[in-house]
Amino acid sequence: MKKVLSLALGLLIVSFSLVSCSDSNDPTAIPKLGVNEGTVLQNGESKVISSNELKYTDIDSDDIELIYTITVSPEYGKLVNSDAKTVSITSFTQQDIVDKKIVYIHDGSSSLTDSFTFQITDGNNTSSNLIFNISIGEKQIRSFYVLNEGSTNGSISLIDKDGKVTSNYFKSVNDIPLGKYPQSMVINDKYAFIVVTTTNGSGYVEIVTASDFKHHATITGLSYPREIAIVGNKAYLSNGTGVTGTYPNQVKKNNEVYVIDLNTNAVTSQISVGAGPEKLIVSGKKLYVANSGGWSNDDNTVSVINLDTDKVVKTITVKSCPKDMVKDANGDVWVYCSGVADYSNYPAVSYTNSGISKIDGDTYEVTSFALTSLSTTGIKNIAISKDKKTVYYMSDAVYAMNITDTALPTTKFIDATFYGMDVNPVNGDLWMCKSVDAKTAGSVVVYSKESKKLNEYTVGSMPNSTMFSY
Repeated sequence: MKKVLSLALGLLIVSFSLVSCSDSNDPTAIPKLGVNEGTVLQNGESKVISSNELKYTDIDSDDIELIYTITVSPEYGKLVNSDAKTVSITSFTQQDIVDKKIVYIHDGSSSLTDSFTFQITDGNNTSSNLIFNISIGEKQIRSFYVLNEGSTNGSISLIDKDGKVTSNYFKSVNDIPLGKYPQSMVINDKYAFIVVTTTNGSGYVEIVTASDFKHHATITGLSYPREIAIVGNKAYLSNGTGVTGTYPNQVKKNNEVYVIDLNTNAVTSQISVGAGPEKLIVSGKKLYVANSGGWSNDDNTVSVINLDTDKVVKTITVKSCPKDMVKDANGDVWVYCSGVADYSNYPAVSYTNSGISKIDGDTYEVTSFALTSLSTTGIKNIAISKDKKTVYYMSDAVYAMNITDTALPTTKFIDATFYGMDVNPVNGDLWMCKSVDAKTAGSVVVYSKESKKLNEYTVGSMPNSTMFSY
């Protein structure tokens, strides 16, 4: 009888032990990942998030008991329940996904990606933060704008999604020429900003409505504007030739970045930087400015501006004459430095201290790679791949370099040089601007990520860059 009681008591203890090992004490009982593949939709569309894209399971919970709590909402759209599409939601269940009730609505902006962060719980155990990624389609680019520096007047060539080219598009819409010489251009959701340098010290920024390219406003009072970056309701514009005096008695002069209020299109302040500022790159709360030296040909710095204070917080030494920059997937900035040009044996030109300098986005530590064979004449000589993990640059040809590489590649990616280069941010194709001279029509040659030539379009003279409009 005692043996029977002992056995019963032992079974009772084992039973209690098994019951007490519930989800609340077992970290492995957090809902298990079934699938978190993200979703894809076109610009401005709505998309139901299906259980083929987002699904978690739990061995002892029904779908209705698995609750998703949104900790960071989408930036370029909203999540809603199909029963009330005007109201953003902060939580939903796995059963809602099964019932096809959870919808992401894109806001129509020019964003290429979006995401939301969430935690999932079964009521006892809660996961850490998880991310659901959203890709905004592969067919959203509506127009390709090619900026042509030209001779007496610059122009813009429009290439539509079907490959039709409209020459001198700005003039055809506005019945006036763009001006001499357009240098750079950026587009946001509402407007396109075209920087025209001119030759008489009266450069300007032409602003057109992005939807129809009609004149909206002009920013004047500039001397030698070069590149522009848009940050919210402000624009930053690099300006200056890098010299004072007249040739051959020119001496180096530091220049400025203008701060522009886009509500009024007025210059509100200026920030002193190095000589001949060119390319601007935004990374987080910082603006990087490549100080090329301009006509003085002797600067070798990058200024870093705090975007909250509009003050220079760091001046970084790189290779000589930095002109172009890109930002990679790690937030590091790659600077293309064309080197100090020697024209004493013109038309033969040689360059010294040219190279590519990588600036660590956190520490500002610089790693430089020397370019020993430089034959390209353009200033837009570097680009970044769609995933921001491959840097494309030009010297005596086009090369492709992984951002983790510790030396420059020796194999040519495209055995040619061009006047400018850009990457289609949707499909990753390379758009290469090919120039003949200031009076002869140029072209844009499109290459795949595998360096296969895909297409070629005839555009205006001296094309230097391509912009992609959504």
